[in-house]
Amino acid sequence: MGKDKRNLIFLGIFAVFFGALFLMGEPVYTGDTFQYENQMVMREPGYPLLIQFLRFLSPEGHYRILTALQNLLAVAANTAVIAFLRRRFHLNMPVSLLFAVILLAPHVMTPVFASTHLVLTNSLMTEGILFSMYPLAVMSLLDMMWSGKPVGRESFRTIGLFFLLSLVRGQMMVLFVVWFLTAYVLTVRNAVKRTEETGNRANALELAENIAKQGLLAALAAVIIVFAARTVVVRVYNYCEQGLFVDTASGKAMAFANVLYVADREDGAVIEDDALRELFYEMYDSADADRMNYKYAPSGILNKAAYHEKCHDELNFTYFAEPAKRYVGDRKGIYTDRYQRLMIEIDEIASQMSAQLMPRVIGRYAMNYMNIIALGFVRTVAYENVFLAWYAVLIYAVAVALTILLWRKNAGGMAASFMAVMLLTIVGNVCATALMIQCISRYMIYNLPLFYMAGFLEILELLKLKERK
Repeated sequence: MGKDKRNLIFLGIFAVFFGALFLMGEPVYTGDTFQYENQMVMREPGYPLLIQFLRFLSPEGHYRILTALQNLLAVAANTAVIAFLRRRFHLNMPVSLLFAVILLAPHVMTPVFASTHLVLTNSLMTEGILFSMYPLAVMSLLDMMWSGKPVGRESFRTIGLFFLLSLVRGQMMVLFVVWFLTAYVLTVRNAVKRTEETGNRANALELAENIAKQGLLAALAAVIIVFAARTVVVRVYNYCEQGLFVDTASGKAMAFANVLYVADREDGAVIEDDALRELFYEMYDSADADRMNYKYAPSGILNKAAYHEKCHDELNFTYFAEPAKRYVGDRKGIYTDRYQRLMIEIDEIASQMSAQLMPRVIGRYAMNYMNIIALGFVRTVAYENVFLAWYAVLIYAVAVALTILLWRKNAGGMAASFMAVMLLTIVGNVCATALMIQCISRYMIYNLPLFYMAGFLEILELLKLKERK
């Protein structure tokens, strides 16, 4: 928290807010909680292991302990974020209070506006801790970037935090890419500076050598190691819990729901195996009879995305999964009494169908994908409706323009680099999520408070630059 005792004010604000949420609300058992508490292969190990540990400590009261920890984490993490930004940007008290309110936005928006109406820190799901850990991890990334060192204490601490987040939710793996791109930019910038100092600016060979010396290879190695380590940890966890040395299952099935949504019946002709082709026809015919297909979507980008969203879970859990379970039972004798193995086999069926159908549906898939990410970008910064969709387009355009303008006026300014990282992270989160599932609000608004804080800091920096003239 640093030496600024005024940060205790923000500790108090967050303690009152999250303390009230904890005292006024009971633990919320969601549709995902059953999978976490039973260590199923469809979920990453972080949250299930936390539940398992707390259940060992208190078999009767572990859920209440978990929500208490989630609210305490929210108090500590949000206070640390405010303290970090106050120190880096020398924020006055009014701006700091505004940022505290912005940080609380997801915890207000979700229970008020989201269809689930969940109080995040009282919910027995990964978002209960991720909405607190995520801003803290991004602050670590900014600290890494502003240190100017692509490889060092700050960078290894950051990728370590991202590794932990990815073990809580696979969606966070996109942060590995953001980390590497940040390290790459730092490496190139440092190499260019070093090359200019030697007077050989035009020497491409020396520039390439300096890029390597500045740590690019080390950064690349770190990303590869982290990806590999995560795979090993997940597989070992699934082996210890379920006796199955496998990665997290269900991702391929979720992704196939998007393929099934944009398919036409005649596309099934490309499936080579007769039984698998008949399985596709069964899935398609039942889904089409209930209008679970792109052909029935209304006009308009947001309307099409919303219709896909309405269909996705039903396509995944009902129209695909139920026939697939029967198929696996008939062909391999694996039934619901071996549920974990069944889910892995279903994922494999989804993978086979996707691979064979994708060349036929790629055009429709791409168009639907663009609709999904459009809604995802809107939900990252606003609520979805036609007016706010145009607002989102405007606010992104303003953010990009401000970032370019500030880089030209003050290349060493921190606000522009903060916004650049947020824009990169938003693109990564939206585009990666849309490949697997719908871009629903609780998957998108991780970046909402950080985006608006970065934008406000850009405006403050621009005003300061004008005052100096």
